[in-house]
Amino acid sequence: MLATVGLISRDEAGPPPPSPEAKLVEVGRFEEPVYVTSPPGDDRLFVVERKGRVWVLGNRGRLRRPFLDLRARVSAKGLEEGLLSIAFAPDHAKSGLFYVDYTDLRHRTVVEEFRRSTNPDVADPDTGRHVLVIPNPTDRHHGGLVLFGPDGRLYIGQGDGGIFHDLTFPAQRLDNLHGKILRIDPRPDGQRPYRIPRDNPFVGRPGRDEIWVYGLRNPWRFGFDPATGALVIGDVGQVRSEEIDVASQAGLNFGWPCLEGSEPFNPAAPASAPGSCRDLVPPVLEVLRTPAADVEPAGVRATVTRGRARARVRFTPGEGACSIATGVVVHDPALPNLAGRHLYGDFCNPPLRTFRLEHGRAVDPRPLGITVLVLASFGTDALGRVYAASFNGPVYRLEPP
Repeated sequence: MLATVGLISRDEAGPPPPSPEAKLVEVGRFEEPVYVTSPPGDDRLFVVERKGRVWVLGNRGRLRRPFLDLRARVSAKGLEEGLLSIAFAPDHAKSGLFYVDYTDLRHRTVVEEFRRSTNPDVADPDTGRHVLVIPNPTDRHHGGLVLFGPDGRLYIGQGDGGIFHDLTFPAQRLDNLHGKILRIDPRPDGQRPYRIPRDNPFVGRPGRDEIWVYGLRNPWRFGFDPATGALVIGDVGQVRSEEIDVASQAGLNFGWPCLEGSEPFNPAAPASAPGSCRDLVPPVLEVLRTPAADVEPAGVRATVTRGRARARVRFTPGEGACSIATGVVVHDPALPNLAGRHLYGDFCNPPLRTFRLEHGRAVDPRPLGITVLVLASFGTDALGRVYAASFNGPVYRLEPP
């Protein structure tokens, strides 16, 4: 087969790839950057390093002193551990509050609140307050994103804890915070470190009140679709595929580990998780780790999920894919051809791609024409400019080609 492929001329191989829709401009280099964001209405860029520091990138480059240094309390022994994200409160300009998600020296997930100091370029480390602490069974699958939604609530991605054969099905259990996206109001309520929004789906029902959606393996990065308000989630796969899920409403079950993507993985529900493996919501897009022989040429395949009608799932090729990243919608006026399109990429598969979300479906997936080695995540600043962070060190801004 390889010999035959070698004889194919360029003309026979098909048309040339389309011109890139953006170019990458390096804005700085860091040590294992994993996240990029800005406070509301702020022209500074904040870059999170996995080993525990947050840097400010201003108009003249990176400031000499870190905004926050948590290296003494952050565990970065496991590749999926560390300081993983930062979220600025919607009223940060007034309150100075922000939140970080990290794994501590006991390998627990910690969501901690801090306040900036009198110097807006430096946080006050003595203001730290634990908001949420979740013990983890391994050093893997901690999720790691904290993000304020358009409703002003704090959304927290928490992985399944890294034991994929755990017969207690933590991602399916509603009395367990693993394998979920949580939604809280991080303000204290008396002696309680946070508040539960009354419209969370399991308030007054069996299950943890913090849960927003469940059945996820490792929701590394996610974001909101501004046109519909839907939550778009990149869930890292196990052996077959990476997936992008869309939560158009609260309380949905995305199937892990009953399904991986759209295929059965461990469909036997245990007695300890009653009701699991039912009413599963298929992904809107899967990136296959190895080419599947039964994927139709048009890139769409009919699938069947347990307890639901047939669904059509959009597939894209991605041999070598290992950790999907999504969550950013382009609204940079300098990139009008990408307006409203969702970005996605992979830690192991360098090409970046985009899709549009229509009626809860991923449509028109296409390559962006640029690549980022070991992509950690996308991000935006307060002006809507889009960034991609490479775990190798560079942080890039997407600009017109």
